[in-house]
Amino acid sequence: MARRTMALTLATLSACAVEGRPAPGAPDPTATPTRCVDDTAFFEQQVWGETVQPVCMGCHTADGAANTSDLVLVPATRPDHLTVNRAVLADLATLSRDGQSVLVRKPLGLDNHGGGQVLNGEDDVRWQHLAEFVARVAEPVVCDEEAAPADPTAGLALDPPATTFRKAATLYAGRLPSDAEIAALNAGGEAALVRALWDMMAEPTFETVFVERLNDVLLTDRYLRGADAIGIFDEDRFPDVEFYEDVSDGNRTRDAVNDAIAREPLMLAAHILSESRPWTEILTADYTVLDAFSAAAWGVAHPEAPEPGREAAYTPITAQIPTHTQVGILSTPAFLARYPSTATNRNRHRAWFVYKTFLATDILTYADRPIDSSNSAVHNPTLNDPQCTVCHAPMDPVAGAFQNWDDNGRYRPPENGWYPDVAPPGFGTTAMPASDAPRALRWFAERAVADPRFATASVRLVMEMFGRTELIDPRAAQGDADQLAALALQDAFITEVATELSARGWDLKYAIERVLTSRYFRTRGTVDPAPGALVQAGTAHLLTPEELDRKLLATTGLPWASSSTANPFLRDRYNLLYGGIDSFSITQRLEHPNGVMAAVTTRMADKMVCEAVPRDFVLDAAQRRMFPQVELSYTPTTPDGFAVPEAEAAIRANLRWLHLRLLGEDLPVDAPEIDAWYALWVDVWRTGRAMVEAGDADDDLDFECQARTDWWSNAELPSDRQIRKDADFTLRAWMAVVSAMLTDWHFLYE
Repeated sequence: MARRTMALTLATLSACAVEGRPAPGAPDPTATPTRCVDDTAFFEQQVWGETVQPVCMGCHTADGAANTSDLVLVPATRPDHLTVNRAVLADLATLSRDGQSVLVRKPLGLDNHGGGQVLNGEDDVRWQHLAEFVARVAEPVVCDEEAAPADPTAGLALDPPATTFRKAATLYAGRLPSDAEIAALNAGGEAALVRALWDMMAEPTFETVFVERLNDVLLTDRYLRGADAIGIFDEDRFPDVEFYEDVSDGNRTRDAVNDAIAREPLMLAAHILSESRPWTEILTADYTVLDAFSAAAWGVAHPEAPEPGREAAYTPITAQIPTHTQVGILSTPAFLARYPSTATNRNRHRAWFVYKTFLATDILTYADRPIDSSNSAVHNPTLNDPQCTVCHAPMDPVAGAFQNWDDNGRYRPPENGWYPDVAPPGFGTTAMPASDAPRALRWFAERAVADPRFATASVRLVMEMFGRTELIDPRAAQGDADQLAALALQDAFITEVATELSARGWDLKYAIERVLTSRYFRTRGTVDPAPGALVQAGTAHLLTPEELDRKLLATTGLPWASSSTANPFLRDRYNLLYGGIDSFSITQRLEHPNGVMAAVTTRMADKMVCEAVPRDFVLDAAQRRMFPQVELSYTPTTPDGFAVPEAEAAIRANLRWLHLRLLGEDLPVDAPEIDAWYALWVDVWRTGRAMVEAGDADDDLDFECQARTDWWSNAELPSDRQIRKDADFTLRAWMAVVSAMLTDWHFLYE
């Protein structure tokens, strides 16, 4: 049983008695007995999770509008934030006025609360949480059951190391594991998985994926193609930007210059990652990463005849620029142009993005309450009105740190200094010294990476990029015990990895390793899970167009493209139709397929089997990716109807091989799924062969499905290697099976 005392007025008790319902805190004889909730659990879920964090944290922090009040809370980036904040709130709960705790009066707008009324009266469940917290401070709740809470992750089933690595390699290296890797993983367990992941992170495709995933956040690829990036370059400062006009093949060179400028922030980040440099350099690097084309545009190097081409853009050249003008990605033209400013915005968009992305703080959530403009007669409200300063107090000083870059992102320090009618440049409660104005952005960046929130933001970024985890929003978790339990797990994991990340020299690969070996990437099922464990269990997600393109190449050996020199369809023609982004007007990827996307996958499967299946059979059995265990002559029965057990066994074995290769499941040959694939193969084969024998179908393959040339070189194959006919209909039976697998959700999701 629990012991507790609530401060109740006689009027309240009397009212309850008149209405025939139990008084608050009194037992209800008709109610189902509830489990005792101790003070720690109550604080974490009801007080902190549902009330204080979503309602109060916007102002009551060291850099918030209420940083001089009696209530200053520490952010969740501190490992001990729950303990510290509970003690602060408990201390405030003991202060009272007119017989009522200040902690429950202030949110109602009483006692000159600077933020006004933030809760909807005493009927607001969040106010009731605070009232009960005050009562618990006066009379703690002691539960009889003292057993330690169950591990909420104990019921999760995780993929074994080999399966985990297959998933990671498919997504982030664009390949399947080798037999040697699988053997090492099966023998070495978790330690072997860590080694394999670090080796994978050194592969070129991993860097490509990193750039791709980071662009989903930065969106600077908006300037790829054409001359959009060249248009944002400061021609006055870098007059060589149009050097391409003086070289042969100027249009191709212009495109290469443009893409190199557009990709500069992403390639800087990729350089930091691949070289295991401190991730803090994403904001503080006093160098940039160029290729032959952007170097020529910067005037750093002048190659006589650079060869245009995408490959050249991935060869980094580091160039030292004066430290006050080169500040990580923050000073790159593509970043500044992607988050432009105006005469009224005054860099606030840039400040908001930096806070959200690199300091794990969405300033806009601070103002999640109505603002009554008619109730403000304050001069310069963004500086003086508490309704406005809740956002502007932390944001405007950081906006001032960008003062030396104009609205279009060009380095042009203001002649008359920063605007005098807004908060002076700074960070948190620290004002920037006037002498640091020439290096204002660097002054801010150095302090931002030293803030504990930077480590938290870095881990969150990795979870979203590589764990493919939808992070829980504390505001959305209000009132949901399972969500709050999962939020506590998420915060604990982020805090642990963030602490280790900084202790290990800020090598972001460590955070990626931790995420890829965690439940956030590996959960495949549950066995008697604890509350909250299911909220983020399972990481299957619809593959992006780029991921699906890489998976097709890794599994079938060919991309979906018109030729080896053309852009793959999923990266070009069908990219947006299949849920991709253009980093400009479309910035959110589709996470659930629609009718158009289903049509795209059907077309993809039909075209891929036409190209890939015949060409796989052209190869020697040992070289084949999809059909190493069968030949086109293998049929389960003879023309006379006699069974051929050896052929049936080989077909089933190859179906098992295909199921593992394309769908990632290693099943026994007699599994129901293999039986279903075999039934499909036999049905298509029998029907098609009967049609050929009746003259209703041709034994010639469609022209585009004939394997007459090598796909990559377009060179004609030797006549004895070419496949033009399918008299037994076995090739088309295999096409049908592969087409079905390529449109199976196990292939389209990972």
